[in-house]
Amino acid sequence: MKNYFLKRQKAKSLTAQIMAMERQILHRQHVIHRRGDSLVKKLRQQLAEPTTFLLAGGIGFIFGELTQCQSIPSSSTTDQSKNDETSPLINALNLITTARTLYMALPIAWMMKGSKHQKQSPDQ
Repeated sequence: MKNYFLKRQKAKSLTAQIMAMERQILHRQHVIHRRGDSLVKKLRQQLAEPTTFLLAGGIGFIFGELTQCQSIPSSSTTDQSKNDETSPLINALNLITTARTLYMALPIAWMMKGSKHQKQSPDQ
């Protein structure tokens, strides 16, 4: 077995081995660039989707609501009105739950659009 590998290595010259490895490296670099270009193209398509803009707008709205300054209640308010108001923590949790629901619905919207696009493609 050892002799087989020694003979095999001697059969190819060092120059031929180097050239083969260079071709292999160039091929792999080409494949990496092609896959990277494909990934960037898909990412740009998904970022330009209306559902992505809707999600970003919703998240921005929620962020704005969370960071909005609360008005200072006047001293003439009663304790009953304070009890009727929800705490900022409850508001934040409700908004986070809403954002999560929107985020979870986004892939479904992409799949639905993709299936509609695939159905239309053969007809065209």
